[in-house]
Amino acid sequence: MHPSEHPPAARLAGPIGLSAITIGSILALSCFGLAPGTQTFLGPVSVISLLFYAGVFALAYMLGALGLGRPLAAILATNSPHRMWIQLGLGLAAMLWISHLLGVLGLLSGPGSRPRIVGWGVVGLGMFLLADQIIRGPLRPEKWPVLPASAMLWGPGLALLLVAAASPPGMVWGPQSTEHGAFDALSYHLQLPKEWAAGSRLWPTDHNVYSYLPSFVEAAYMHLGTMMVGTPSGGDPVQRMIGGDGNWVIACQYLHALMAVAASLLTARAAWAIAKRCDVEDRAARILGVLAGAFTLGTPWMIVVSTLPYNEAGLLALGAAGILIAIDSALAPWARGTAAGLAVGVACGCKPTALFMIGPVVGLLLLGTEPPRGWPKMIAGGILAGIAAIAPWLIRNFLACGNPVFPFASRLFGTGHWTPEQVSRHAANHHAPPGTSLGDRFSKLINGEFGLTHPQWGIALLVLAIALIGALAWNKSRRLGTLLALGLAAQAVCWMALTHLQSRFLIPLLTPVTLLLTLAGAALVIWVSRSSANTAKRPAPLAIAALGVLALAPLSQCVSSISAFLEQNKFLPNQGLVYGVGTMTGMGVEDALRAAAQTDRENAINTMGPIAYINLKIRPQETADAGVFLLGDSTPLYILGATGTTTTDRASSPVIYHTTWDASPLLLPTTQPAAADSHPWSSSLRDQGIRYVLVNLSELDRLITKSRYYNPAITFDDIQSWLRAPASHLRPVRAWPEAASQLFEIDLPPRPSNATPRKSPANGGPP
Repeated sequence: MHPSEHPPAARLAGPIGLSAITIGSILALSCFGLAPGTQTFLGPVSVISLLFYAGVFALAYMLGALGLGRPLAAILATNSPHRMWIQLGLGLAAMLWISHLLGVLGLLSGPGSRPRIVGWGVVGLGMFLLADQIIRGPLRPEKWPVLPASAMLWGPGLALLLVAAASPPGMVWGPQSTEHGAFDALSYHLQLPKEWAAGSRLWPTDHNVYSYLPSFVEAAYMHLGTMMVGTPSGGDPVQRMIGGDGNWVIACQYLHALMAVAASLLTARAAWAIAKRCDVEDRAARILGVLAGAFTLGTPWMIVVSTLPYNEAGLLALGAAGILIAIDSALAPWARGTAAGLAVGVACGCKPTALFMIGPVVGLLLLGTEPPRGWPKMIAGGILAGIAAIAPWLIRNFLACGNPVFPFASRLFGTGHWTPEQVSRHAANHHAPPGTSLGDRFSKLINGEFGLTHPQWGIALLVLAIALIGALAWNKSRRLGTLLALGLAAQAVCWMALTHLQSRFLIPLLTPVTLLLTLAGAALVIWVSRSSANTAKRPAPLAIAALGVLALAPLSQCVSSISAFLEQNKFLPNQGLVYGVGTMTGMGVEDALRAAAQTDRENAINTMGPIAYINLKIRPQETADAGVFLLGDSTPLYILGATGTTTTDRASSPVIYHTTWDASPLLLPTTQPAAADSHPWSSSLRDQGIRYVLVNLSELDRLITKSRYYNPAITFDDIQSWLRAPASHLRPVRAWPEAASQLFEIDLPPRPSNATPRKSPANGGPP
């Protein structure tokens, strides 16, 4: 039935209901748990204003991606009934790939108008192609599909995404949660795009090993930073990104949240396609699709990772696109293989674990739904497209260190700039501990801390058990059910064998679990229809009513997600919502402090945390001989001066840090002999232009003593002795007991080095 043939009530019920529930949920969720003393109405006002100031840039990026998928879909999915949905998946893949390539070429870095012109140029091209489709193509409004009333199930999850993503990273899913205060976002997901934008291009750095990962989503965050309006053309990229209100940070979270929405929509379409293959009538198939999408979006793990600037949502969106392509029999074998290979390849560019957490599911569905005579073309197309998708990353890494997949496969390709000890320490902590038995690994797969019974999985394991029975018991769903079950088994085996057994790395299981639920739902619909055919003249409504039982699954997931959110920060989940990123950096009050009297300004700064104190008091980003070394901390996103020093580059950044796996500047030799009355560490740091040291003893104790992640050449006792020794010339400046941090000044004069500082590729040097 054409959309225009539906009665007005049927056409409007879904959009109006979804909008009402989403808006109402946003108002309710944003009013709860604000910082003490904050007026309630400021919560919704903050969310709405951030949607306009930050969300529009993320939306523009995604709309541009949808437009860029148009030529790819025209070539690879010409006759597909899912062409517009495949366009979304391939468009996202294309945009992420282009963002990464532009970053590597240096077209998104540095001050001036060029990065902004290039960034908006690509997005603008995609939006133009999309606008043409909307005005005179297949996306004309009168051709839009009718949104069923069941779409209201998406409302709570969508609202929670928008509210939770409006708080700065570190304020939600804080130190006591699974994400430890968004540690990964503050240490590399957003920190690296900030460094790349301030440098000359997207390139690996010696002080942050995560810069050697493919970083396709991080490239999108960098791309988004070039599009942001903040300072005049030619202004400092770091100021544009995190200076002032820091709306770029929130825009990145909204972009990742929109990728989660894309994953939900693509999963819903794949579920509809699967239901239709099982001969479910269209209305029930649409409801099954909505249930699958709502289940995906509402699962707590999905909400947690998608409201932070991570990369999992990009992986899930492309994985769902790959599955949709794999089951689309309207595509020629070479086109299916090529399109699926592109989706999986770019998913690996989002997160390398996609190779074994997405690839097996898509591969099994490709081979299991195509006659063997079509396999050669399908496999050839998939391999070539997959290689093309990840080639820029492999070439970049090879040029940077000689190992295209560094820090992995060091025995085959070499250790790069690392020592064998670093390679061994990193590998030992990114796989299961040596000697872990198969039984222990399987136990962790089910374990509540590591595996599928983690609270943030909600009822997913129960759903999986029921769905497997329902999908495999029915003839029409058994083939697809078996393929999905085998894919799940392959994912579980790879997780146990190739990862360090953390629950978050199981998130790619969400899509096949959801599609198995769809198959079980299809079996339920057919069974109810057949059993009621002899006693009712209209069996379809009874079948639709039976789907109400399945609706309990996404509703349960949403309840779990909302409950987890409301419990954050001791039931203050929105305590950072109103004051935003500017409070985290201190730059939100910079203008007010400049206008205040000196005494008032000093008093205000002294009440702030270590990050704001460094930004506003020491101001290494603009003050000569005010370099800061972060000892123990590797989460410098909110520090403006942390723009990308490597441990071999003594002068390129006023604030230096390193991950626990990388070499420490403490171990760098001085370029001149140290004075007899000074500690070599103090002399070495002063030689590198460092005047202040911010020490986090609690984090150092965790890294060195408890986790044993740190370089064994530096012991906890060594650090404590250095901090106490008179020869260290360390003068205490400030202490923050609540943050377990203390700031010291190295009371030694700067000594000019005879050596010429070497520029790293990320800061203007050759690769």
